[in-house]
Amino acid sequence: MWVILALYLAHYAFEIIAVYRAPVANIEFFTPIMVTIGVYGVVMCFALWRRQQWARVWLVITTVLTLFLLGSMLWRGVSMARWPAFLAAVLRIAVGVMLFLPSVRRWFA
Repeated sequence: MWVILALYLAHYAFEIIAVYRAPVANIEFFTPIMVTIGVYGVVMCFALWRRQQWARVWLVITTVLTLFLLGSMLWRGVSMARWPAFLAAVLRIAVGVMLFLPSVRRWFA
């Protein structure tokens, strides 16, 4: 479970890097948005660590959405400028898959 939590936080770090490198980083609400994303990541990690089943379900649902995003990125081609977003999506999918490992299922039992 500790590996999942570490990968989940790394996912958010790469997601923040991806948004920071995008043109949207020039808007005035950028910092509050990034703080909100960071707080969301920490709250989700805390909920997973506390064995909250709703957090696991929510993570699986949002991982399915990430699969569609990754498919779209691969369909259009991934440029080297978008590598943090690509890596964030791959880490998110890895976390979603790891939630179905037997040891993690016992964690939430």
